[in-house]
Amino acid sequence: MHINEVRSILSDSFSSGVNAVYELKNYNDHQCCNSDFVLLYNHQEYAYIKFDNTGKMTKEEMGIHEEKMGTAYFYIIVKDTDDFIPTNLPCKVYVRNAMKTPLKCDTSTLQETLMNNKPSTTHPIAINDLADYYEKTYSSLIRGRMQVFTTRIREVSDISEVIEDYGAYFTLKPYFEQMFFRSLLGSVPEAPKRMCRYTSLSGLFRMLSERKQSMCSVACMNDKTENDYATSFLNEAFSPSNLLQRLEARSGGNQTGATHFILSGSRMSNKDDLNMWRLYGEDSKGVCLWYDVAEKIPDNFLLAKVSYGKKGSHPELSYLASKLSKSVSGRNFEIRNLYSWLHFFKPAEYAIEEETRLLFELDDINRLDDYDGKWILDDAKGIIAPIVRIPVDKTSAAFPLTLSKIVLGPNLPERDLNRQQLLAMINQCQITVSSDFEIIMSSINSYRS
Repeated sequence: MHINEVRSILSDSFSSGVNAVYELKNYNDHQCCNSDFVLLYNHQEYAYIKFDNTGKMTKEEMGIHEEKMGTAYFYIIVKDTDDFIPTNLPCKVYVRNAMKTPLKCDTSTLQETLMNNKPSTTHPIAINDLADYYEKTYSSLIRGRMQVFTTRIREVSDISEVIEDYGAYFTLKPYFEQMFFRSLLGSVPEAPKRMCRYTSLSGLFRMLSERKQSMCSVACMNDKTENDYATSFLNEAFSPSNLLQRLEARSGGNQTGATHFILSGSRMSNKDDLNMWRLYGEDSKGVCLWYDVAEKIPDNFLLAKVSYGKKGSHPELSYLASKLSKSVSGRNFEIRNLYSWLHFFKPAEYAIEEETRLLFELDDINRLDDYDGKWILDDAKGIIAPIVRIPVDKTSAAFPLTLSKIVLGPNLPERDLNRQQLLAMINQCQITVSSDFEIIMSSINSYRS
C-alpha cells in the first residue's frame, strides 16, 4: 500500500465526530525513531506514527525511547495488509511511560484507544532537579554563566513560578526564559543597561527628522547565514534526528525571516573604537550613539549580547542542544521563543563586532502597518525586505532605548557646526533623551580617512 493511502485512512479516522480536533502532518526522522506522520491534538503534538509494511519491527529495532519522545504521548505503528486499500489497518500503540506492552487496535478504533489511554501527568518536577538539569554541563565556562540563573531557581518555593508544565514537556516562564538566554549568551541574567551603536550621519538625521527608529528585517543583515546558522548547528547536533522539525510541527512553522527586525549595536567597551568607526561609522565620518536601556523592556523586544562561535565549535549552542535532547521527570525542555533567540548566535568571523542586539518580534507580517512599516529594496544587497519604524519622541514609550550621548566621528565634516544643529534639531523634534544627554567629539585624532 502506498503511504499516501495510509495518510488518507488515518485522516479519515480522526476527522469525524465531536472530537474532530486532530491534524495529521507528514513528519520524518524524529529524534527518538523514524516516523512518517505526527498527529496534533488541539495544535499540540499527540502521537508519532510509523507505517510499517512488514509489521515485524520491534520497539527496540524502531529505536523508541520514552525519554526522547518529545512532546507526544504515543508512538503508533500502523501495519500494512494484503487487502486492497483496507479501511481498518492494524495498529500497535506504545503509550508513553508504559511502553513495555503495546496496545493493539485498528484505525477504526485508534482515536478511542488513544483518548482512553492518555498517560496521566507524572509527579511534579522538583525545583532542585530542575536546577541540577541546567547546571549539568561538561563546560566550566557555561556552568559559571548559568550559576546565577540556577541559584534563582533554587530560591523559588513554587515550581509554577518558573515553568509551565504541559505533562510531556515544559517551558520556562517568560522572565526565566530571558534570564536563561542572557546568562547563556555571556551576560548578566538581566538585560544590558547600556549599549552603543555606530551609524552614518544620514542615518541619524533620518531618525531625528522622522522621530522614528527604523529596524530592518533580518533578511538584510550582512551575515548571509543570519537566518540559518544556529538552526543548522542544532540540526547537525541532533543528526540524524530533526528536533527543530518537531518544534515547527507543533508551533505551526518556523517564525523567522520577515517577522524579526534587528537593530545592531555594540558593547559600551567599544564606544570610541577606531576599528568600529572604520567598519560601521561610515569610515569615521559617521556618529556613535550611546543608549540607556529602559528598566522594563516591552514584551515584543528582546535585548542581549550576541554569542559567537569559536574555531568550528560553539559551546553555547552545544549546551543548548544538550538541554533540548534530555528530559526532567519525563518532560522535555522546549523554548517558546526559540526562533527569536537563535538570532543571538553568530559565526566566529563576526566576533570583532561584540554585538549587543535589539530584536523586535512581529507576530504577523500582515500587521506591518501597525508599526508604520513598509517594504524596501536594499540596492546595495539586492534584497527586498520589510522594515518597521518605532517612535522615539517624548510622547511615546514604545522604544526601549534612550539616547544619552552622540559622539561625532573623527572625520565627520563640520563637527562644531553640526553639533549645534543637532542639539537644536533634537530639541525642536522633541526626541526622548536622557537627563545628562550631550553631544561630544571622538577622542581619536590619528586616523586620516
